[in-house]
Amino acid sequence: MTPSRVVGTAAAGLAMIAALSGVGSLRAGVPQIRLDDVTKEAGFRFKFKTDLQHGRLVATMGGGVAMGDYDGDGYLDLFVTGSVANWKRPESGPCGALFHNRGDGTFEDATVRSGIHSCGWANGAFWVDLDSEGLLDLVVTGLGRTAIWKNCGDGTFRDVTEARKLVAPGYAVGLAAGDVNGDGRVDLYVVNYLDTDVDREMSYHTFQLRMPDDYQGQDALLFVQQEDGTFVERAAAAGVLNHDGKGLGGVFFDFNGDGKADLYVTNDRTSNVLYRGRGDGTFEDVTVETGAGSRDQKVPRAGMGIAVGDIDGDGFPDLLVTNFGGEPSTVYRNVEGALFDDWTDTSGITPGKFPWVQFGPEFVDLDNDGSPDLVAVSGHLVPRIFLLIGRLARGGGRGLYDLGSQSYRQPLKVWRNRGDGRFDDVTEGAGDYGKTRLTARGVAAGDVDGDGLVDVAVAAISGGHRLFRNRTKGAGHFLEILPVAGSDRRTILGTKVIVTSGGRRQVQEFILRPSYASGSWVPLHFGLGPNSMAERVEVIPPGGTAVAQVFENVSADRLYLLREGELVVKRGVRR
Repeated sequence: MTPSRVVGTAAAGLAMIAALSGVGSLRAGVPQIRLDDVTKEAGFRFKFKTDLQHGRLVATMGGGVAMGDYDGDGYLDLFVTGSVANWKRPESGPCGALFHNRGDGTFEDATVRSGIHSCGWANGAFWVDLDSEGLLDLVVTGLGRTAIWKNCGDGTFRDVTEARKLVAPGYAVGLAAGDVNGDGRVDLYVVNYLDTDVDREMSYHTFQLRMPDDYQGQDALLFVQQEDGTFVERAAAAGVLNHDGKGLGGVFFDFNGDGKADLYVTNDRTSNVLYRGRGDGTFEDVTVETGAGSRDQKVPRAGMGIAVGDIDGDGFPDLLVTNFGGEPSTVYRNVEGALFDDWTDTSGITPGKFPWVQFGPEFVDLDNDGSPDLVAVSGHLVPRIFLLIGRLARGGGRGLYDLGSQSYRQPLKVWRNRGDGRFDDVTEGAGDYGKTRLTARGVAAGDVDGDGLVDVAVAAISGGHRLFRNRTKGAGHFLEILPVAGSDRRTILGTKVIVTSGGRRQVQEFILRPSYASGSWVPLHFGLGPNSMAERVEVIPPGGTAVAQVFENVSADRLYLLREGELVVKRGVRR
C-alpha cells in the first residue's frame, strides 16, 4: 500500500468536500447498540470523593476523564481527576489516577510509578502531545492551578508547569488545544469559569447553596507556545478573553474549512461564543453573524459540555452543547461553513424541557454504519437534601436549581443517528448503559479493547466511575487513523481525513475531543458499514485546504498510523 501524492489539487477546503459527499446511511440493517458495564472486570477502580459540605459549587463541578495512548503501544489508556474529600487536608485526595491498558481492555493502576501527583481541587483532564514528539503529555485544570505533566517516554511524568511558564491561578474547568498562528506548535486555551478561590469558598456558611449567578465570570487565558517550549499569555491581544463568559468548555476546530483554527466556547448562563481564527494568532467574534450563540433565548442556556461531529454527512462539523435541567441540548447544524442552524428540535435530541442536568456528550459511531451517534451523561449538582437546606438558607427560590429533575443520580443516554442528522433515543435497549444512573460529569470514547467498536468511559462524582464495553451485534466494518507528528515536529492537530467507502465520503478533523472537563486524544474512527475496504483515504494537512495525500484500496478493520506521508498498520481487529 504505497501512498501517492496529489499534484496540483485545487480543492477549496471543505466546500469542495461537501459537494462530493454522499448523505445517506450505510447500514443495511439496524443493529441494537449495546454498552455493557465492564468496570470491575476491566480493573477501572476509582473512588471519587468530594467535600460537598464545605466545597460548595467548586465541589460539584469536577470529574474529568481523558483517553489516549500515552505509551505508544496502540491501546488507549485513561486518566481521571481527583478532588478533595476533606477541605482541611486538600492534598490527601483522592488524587488523580492513571490507568494503563494492558492491551486487552483491562487496566492496571500506574499512578504511583508514573510519578503523577495530581491532588487538590482538580476539574478537567486532557491528553495533548505538546511537543509533537509522539508522546502524550497530561494537562489538568482546577481551582488555583492548571498543571502540565510532561511525558518522559519511559512511563513516567514530571511536573513542568513552572518551567513552561504556564501561570493559570484561576478556576478552570475546560481546555482547548490547537495551533492558533500556524507555527506548528501547540497552544493552550484555559477556559476559566467563576471568579473565586479556596479561601473565598471556605468563608461561606456550611451548606450554603452557591449558584453561578452569585459570581462574576473569569476571563479565559490563551497560552501561545514559543520556540523554546515556554508559553506566553495572549488572550486579550488575540481577542478571545470570553469576558464575563463563565466558561466551562472550549474546542479549537475548523468550522469553515479555511485551514485556520477557530474557537468555540460554552458559557454558563451567558451566550456561547464562536471566534473565527485569522491564522495569525488573532480572532474575530462571529457569534451573532453565524448564529452560534444564544439566538432568540431570553436567558442564555447553561452551556456545559461540547460534542463536535458531522452529524448529517455534508462535510462540515456540527456542534452540540449540553445544558442544565429543564433545557434541551442545543444542536447547531453547520450550513456550508457560514451559518449555524438551530437543529435542536429537528435532531430529535432532548426536545422540549429535558429534565436532566446534562454534562459530558460525545458524537461517536457506535454501530459502525458511517454516521456518528451520541452518548451523553447527566447528574445534578448536589443531593436533594442540600437543595432543601439551601432553599431555606436563601430565603425561598433556588434559581436554576429549581429547573428540571431534582434527582441527584440521573440517566445515561444514547441516541442513534438515522444517517441524516436526525436521532432516535435507543437508551432503553442499550444494555447496562441504559439502566445506569449516576451523578456523572466527564465522558471519553474510544476502542479500548481493540475489537473495532468504540467503548465509553464515564467519570461520576456519585455512583462510581464506569467503563462500558461496546458489544453491538451486527456492527459494520471500521477504519481507524491516528495522525502522528513527523520529524518536522509540527502538530498534527487540524489534520483532516476524508474516507470514501461504498460511494460515501466521511470527513473528520483531528482535534482534542472536548466533552465536559475531559479531553481525549484518540484515533479518528470511521464506520464503513458492510464495506471491507475504503476506496480512498485523502489527507489535508494542518493549515491546508487542499488534499496533499491519497491512499487507495485501504483494508478495513485496522488501526493505521498516519506519519510523514505513510499509512502504517499499527494493529488489526480483535473480535
